[in-house]
Amino acid sequence: MSNKEVQYITPPNNLRMKQKLAGVTGTIDAVWIDAAEKSMGNARFDYLEAVSDDLNRLTAAYDAALKDRDHRAERVQELYAIVQMIKGQGSSFGYPLISNVGAQLARFMEDCGDNLTDAQMEGVKLHVETLRLIMQQKMEGDGGPMGQKIVAGLALVIKKMTGGAEPAPA
Repeated sequence: MSNKEVQYITPPNNLRMKQKLAGVTGTIDAVWIDAAEKSMGNARFDYLEAVSDDLNRLTAAYDAALKDRDHRAERVQELYAIVQMIKGQGSSFGYPLISNVGAQLARFMEDCGDNLTDAQMEGVKLHVETLRLIMQQKMEGDGGPMGQKIVAGLALVIKKMTGGAEPAPA
């Protein structure tokens, strides 16, 4: 090993200079913040309409998977894709309970695989109906004590359907 001292080289940080050349001041205008907050508030109302449409598509995909046993695996994959969308959006718009129930359903479906039995399909149906109830009741946040009971009750259903395996927490 060499006796040379380690030399640290710090590359130049020209970001501030590039911002000035581009005319960017580095300060945030309060008008922009207000506009962003207003936009998020409006998006929250749009979310209720969008999740309603997603739930209609989810119900249709569930019905198709239940009726079409020969192609159930394909239909379950479609169902799973919609569940992923629903679970990913809820928390962003103030409805983390929708995300939690969606995540619980997604994990259940992952654990069961694509070719769900009729009994497992009933577990999916229970989650779909619960998502619809949460949306209809506009249960914002975690849903409080009722939301906790909903998630715990669905976890018990999953536990029973999977032979006693504990579901992962939402």
